[in-house]
Parts: sequence; C-alpha cells; structure tokens
Amino acid sequence: MNQKRNRYFYTLFRSQSGTVESALVLIPTILLFLSVLQIAASVLGRGVAVNELQGEVSREALLGASSLSSTDQSQGQVISRQALPGGGAIVIGSQKVLIPKLTPLLIFQDQFQVRGIAIDEN
Repeated sequence: MNQKRNRYFYTLFRSQSGTVESALVLIPTILLFLSVLQIAASVLGRGVAVNELQGEVSREALLGASSLSSTDQSQGQVISRQALPGGGAIVIGSQKVLIPKLTPLLIFQDQFQVRGIAIDEN
C-alpha cells in the first residue's frame, strides 16, 4: 500500500515537470512588462504635459489674462508676464508634473518641471 502511494506521488510530480520553471520566469516577465509600461507612460506623460502647458501659455498670450480659468491654477500652473522694452510681453509658464509609479522597481515617483513660452505682441 505504501509503495503504491509513493508510485502515485512520483507519477503525479513527474507529470508536473516544467511548472516550476514557468513560475520562475513569470515574475521577471511581469517586472519587465511593468518597466516598459512605466517608460512609455513617462514619455507620453511628458509630451502631454508640455503640449498642455504650451497651449495654455499661447492662449494667455493671444487672449490675455482674463482668459485663464480657475482650473489652471488648481493644476499648479504658474503663468507670468515679462514686459519687453519695445512693447508687448513674454509669457512664461511653468508646472511641476508627477507621473504615477507603475512598477515596484522605481524608488521615487517620476516628477519633472515643464516650461512653456510665448510672445504677446500687443
């Protein structure tokens, strides 16, 4: 009876060959996928943040200070005007952007400063 049970477990474990290797490969594969996803999200997030801020700065230069909505200030955008000697102004905007952390391999959250500039000729 004991020998029969041992033979049963032997055949059971023998049929499961390769499952440990696939489980060990799964963890690095998931980490690699999350790392690539983090890099893609960071690059896309930077591009979107730059375009969004540049659009707000250009809108400010074209339409004036009264066109800014209150939601722009809540996003942390700082837009200032520097007067030019011949008339007009340079409109400069900056914003601190945080990209969410998707992978456990990063110690700190990805953050960067975005700047946009436009010239108001009026």
